[in-house]
Amino acid sequence: MKRYTVTVLLFLSAFTQAHPTPVSWSLAGQWRVHDANQAEFDGVRAPVGDWRKLTVPANWYSAGYDHQGAMWYRHDFTLPALAPDTLATLVFDGVDYYADVSLNGQHLARHEGYFQRFAVDITDTVRRHNRLAVRVDSPYEDPKTLWPLHKVLIKGVLNQHDTRPGGAWSPHGQDANSGGIWSPVRLHLSRGAVIDEIILRPDWQNGLANPALRAQIRYRARKSGPATLKLLAEPANFSGRAFRLEQAVTLNATGGETTTITVTLPMAGAKLWWPASLGKPNLYQVRVTLADDRGVMDSAKSRTGLRKVEEQTDNRGWLINEKRLFIKGTNYIGSPWLSTMNAEKYRRDLRMVLAMNANAIRVHGHVANRPLYQVADELGLMLWQDVPLQWGYDDSAAFADNAARQTREMVEQFGNSPSIIVWGGHNEPPWNSPWMEKRFPDWHKNLNQTLTARVADTLAEDNSRIVHRFSAVEEHYWQGWYFGVMRDLLAPAKTGIITEFGAQALPRLATLKTIIPASLLWPATTAADDPGWVKWKYHNFQPFQTFKFANIPRGENLQTFIDNTQQYQAQLVAMAAESYRRQRYKPVTALFQFMFVETWPSINWGVVDYLRHPKAGYYALQKAYQPLLPSIEPVSAQWQRGKPATLRLWAVNDTYTPCNDCTLKWQVTQDDRPLTAAHARQTLNVDSVVQIADLTVTPDSTGVLKVSYQIFDTQGKIVAENDWQTEVIEAAN
Repeated sequence: MKRYTVTVLLFLSAFTQAHPTPVSWSLAGQWRVHDANQAEFDGVRAPVGDWRKLTVPANWYSAGYDHQGAMWYRHDFTLPALAPDTLATLVFDGVDYYADVSLNGQHLARHEGYFQRFAVDITDTVRRHNRLAVRVDSPYEDPKTLWPLHKVLIKGVLNQHDTRPGGAWSPHGQDANSGGIWSPVRLHLSRGAVIDEIILRPDWQNGLANPALRAQIRYRARKSGPATLKLLAEPANFSGRAFRLEQAVTLNATGGETTTITVTLPMAGAKLWWPASLGKPNLYQVRVTLADDRGVMDSAKSRTGLRKVEEQTDNRGWLINEKRLFIKGTNYIGSPWLSTMNAEKYRRDLRMVLAMNANAIRVHGHVANRPLYQVADELGLMLWQDVPLQWGYDDSAAFADNAARQTREMVEQFGNSPSIIVWGGHNEPPWNSPWMEKRFPDWHKNLNQTLTARVADTLAEDNSRIVHRFSAVEEHYWQGWYFGVMRDLLAPAKTGIITEFGAQALPRLATLKTIIPASLLWPATTAADDPGWVKWKYHNFQPFQTFKFANIPRGENLQTFIDNTQQYQAQLVAMAAESYRRQRYKPVTALFQFMFVETWPSINWGVVDYLRHPKAGYYALQKAYQPLLPSIEPVSAQWQRGKPATLRLWAVNDTYTPCNDCTLKWQVTQDDRPLTAAHARQTLNVDSVVQIADLTVTPDSTGVLKVSYQIFDTQGKIVAENDWQTEVIEAAN
């Protein structure tokens, strides 16, 4: 540690002497930590000889410290002598959940919220040798009074979700706490002024060919005076023209508060950001500089893209740069411990999403760490970004104010990402969830109505993207898992947006053995209250829904059990996805399967397990989401020997290239014997769905009946294919 401090000191001394420009110094590394749950312990002044070392940044659980509540963090650093007009700022990119920051024995700031970047002015407190102390508190919320219906922490799925350790309704649902200084910390030195935030939004007043970029620059300054603001937007991932703006401004002395300068940069002819399915995700690197007659005072940069997003009325679809695009998505949580995710891991996951033929993800019930948005921007994957509100919260006006503040910070700090095309509000608010009445005696029909409205109104302050005011239970199509039967997914949709549908499935055997001990892999019965399922339930498995509701047979051995659950999930997600794609804009505009990947060693709704091995459901969605889809609608619910049954064939074209004069071929077989076969020639127009044929088929034996359906281009090449099968039973007397 001493060698590291000396190295930094020498670097900063040389840097500040040679370059009178801003500099940032990362404070990543080994910090000292101590339990802070005892109020009388003075972590600011206590000696740290017996304190534990902990990596920063990291969620403390992921760094090996299973802890609930408060923790003291300490870190010492040394600086060279600073010029009198130097501004020194500590920048925290994310602390979960409360942070009290002290420097050299003086308390400087308190912050609430796990995902926000916040700055602490240490100019008047910093000296050559410095002792930084941060008390971080990520409390346990009492299940008897607060959790899960009256929570006071705005953490969304990070402390309230059925894909977390323990399960949604279990007192263990807050296990493996997400607290800590989980995102980077740095010391920033500038001269006379500091830029705290750059907020960038496209301006389309003059049309797509003549965009402009509106920039709000949040700054602090020690004193008032003239300055020059420079704005430079350069291509970040393509070759092209740069755009510049330079104008005189007057800085105001702000004290410890920030103030804002707003400018507009004309960018006529700039390249637009497109989703991967429509074009290239062109990005611009934007640098803002404040300078005076002595040179640069401070400089900061961000990255953005220019894209126009609109939601048409009457379920006529969403427009991206004035092109309509049907949304085929999935819900996504990378990990409950966000520090474990980085750009490489997000890129791995999001490439798998794109390879599944999805074009969007819903960042479900949480704000992720910044690399997710950077990678989505680069790959052209569209994001639906939720606020971190899940189920019930404190119903006071003060809490609603707090939630609105944190929502505004989310919009301002993450809204530069062009991949975010939707802000989503409160997920399953209690007032919209009458099912909660049976489970929670203190539920009432108005709980959190004000909270939901305040958050939604705050989201609507950003007019550069779609705002979905809350995620209603009516949009969660859990037929075949929590209610109804799988075939209910073939019924007409009741909402234009479907934000959840799916079923659980076990991971592959090798993965399952890393989750459930060998001695517990085969409980004695399939009864949900069999004690053999306790460990499974902790890892989110739902035996009641599996065996009693979905009626999935366990089979004779574990591999058969795995296969049965995966086949059920695959059949359900494919049936739902195809059904709602056939209902394109009548009324469906967007659908999001739940869930893409398991977030920890668990058994839940992921079509990819936590080790990133796809299940059968992944490949089923990949086929059901293919851009050109030959879709098979199983009209008849039951197939019997000697009885006619009906299929309906469709073709869906999500692309912006027509399939001109395509040949569509289909065949129905039993035991490799054809029962019927035919073909048709048709042009499949862009952005379209069309019914191709009604088939009435009479099976002549019991057993498996198969349907294969392909689309060929004019050169005879298969451009899309699909299949479906069912079991033919003996006719009833």
